[in-house]
Amino acid sequence: MPGNNPPTPAQYRAMEQLKGLINTSNIGGRTLCCLVGRQGSGKTWLVKRIADASEFGPTRYIAVNTIILELINEDPLLKEIYEFNSETLKSDLNRFGSRVRQAVHDRVAKQFLPEGLTVLDHMELVFALGMDPVTTWYNDAVGNKRILMVLTGRMAGQMCRCGEHTLTRGDQPIVELEA
Repeated sequence: MPGNNPPTPAQYRAMEQLKGLINTSNIGGRTLCCLVGRQGSGKTWLVKRIADASEFGPTRYIAVNTIILELINEDPLLKEIYEFNSETLKSDLNRFGSRVRQAVHDRVAKQFLPEGLTVLDHMELVFALGMDPVTTWYNDAVGNKRILMVLTGRMAGQMCRCGEHTLTRGDQPIVELEA
């Protein structure tokens, strides 16, 4: 278990909500859930604790930002991203079109547990690539696969804001980890 520190009251509440949404009895159909909270609120600590909790069954933790950076470093064409001007980043990324987004999707989806909970943490870079994580991995959360997406963000009514981006969530539940 990550450290011997007990969860904060906010982490405990979030853990209880997640147990009701993505535990081992919630399978068959679509099971995609988001955990959001401000930077430093303890999201990563909480999901590492989830990986050790028996209620969630087999769990795999994936740092999505690491996968994206590895993908960019491996592909000579994509390395050009490091040279982009920050003022034109969005239009420069559009030049790559769906190629980079499909490569990121496939690389992440290849690591999903066929039966169990896959935690996708550190997802902020997907927004920079023009991806919405819920719509990107929605079709992968079927059958016995469960996906928990961890994002730095905040809820504003029924909207989830991640930096400058609003998460398209449909009916996916979002658990907010408040400080």
